Amino acid sequence: MSVKVSLPQLQDRLPEVLDQVVRTGEEYVVQRDGKDWAVLVSARQWRQRKLGQHLDALGPAYRLPLRKQARAEALLAANARGSLSRAQRRELKALLRESDAIMLRRAMAMDQLR
Repeated sequence: MSVKVSLPQLQDRLPEVLDQVVRTGEEYVVQRDGKDWAVLVSARQWRQRKLGQHLDALGPAYRLPLRKQARAEALLAANARGSLSRAQRRELKALLRESDAIMLRRAMAMDQLR
């Protein structure tokens, strides 16, 4: 969630706003003349976003396609209800193995990017 703050409000409350951003992770959208102008985020959030962008730029080997994500979620929900066929269980296991492999590649890439 983000909080909107005008430039004059930010100038009056800068130390308080910065403390809030760092402490809670809340984003502050700074408005100038009623229009979004800038966003204040914690350094930690910024680093996480940059890292995510770098990982996404590495290509499809580092993320599960949306179609497969949706299918895995549907199969997991059906599994929670106890309504998977044998073929669906095999499909779910394969999707989870693929997800695990991607997570491992992402973790190894993160170590190299840091």
